[in-house]
Amino acid sequence: MTGTGGTRASGAVMAMLLLVACGGGGEDRAPVVANEVAANEAVANEVVAETNQAVAEANVAAPAPETAVSFAGTWTGPEGLSFEVEPAAGGGFHVRNQDTLDEKTMFDARQEGGTLHFVRRGQALVARPGTGAETGFKWLANKRDCLIVQAGVEGYCRD
Repeated sequence: MTGTGGTRASGAVMAMLLLVACGGGGEDRAPVVANEVAANEAVANEVVAETNQAVAEANVAAPAPETAVSFAGTWTGPEGLSFEVEPAAGGGFHVRNQDTLDEKTMFDARQEGGTLHFVRRGQALVARPGTGAETGFKWLANKRDCLIVQAGVEGYCRD
């Protein structure tokens, strides 16, 4: 036998052998010990089955962890800057971005885990979720739902 039940059974057999070898009346106790081992194994099997059932039910009832970040919407930066994200057909996103006072750009982006990857003016960039304080801009410091491209340089929040 293997596993926990096998260890208990072999322990019980050893106890019986010791009793018999020492003349402690092991023959009279052998059926009792065997019954105790069987009862313990039955209880252990029942506990394992109940535990497995409880774990299975908890896994079904528990919601899946939220790994997707909702990037869609308008994100506002300091001094009128903005980062507008729209879902694209077939996946990914279209972005309209006012990242300077003089220029608005458009580009596609893709989500990788909890970040948004895009190429703007030939430079590969990543926007990650964060707080207003993490953007590095005092105008956004009290916001909670933000995108940070580069702290202190480029960040956007939404209400």
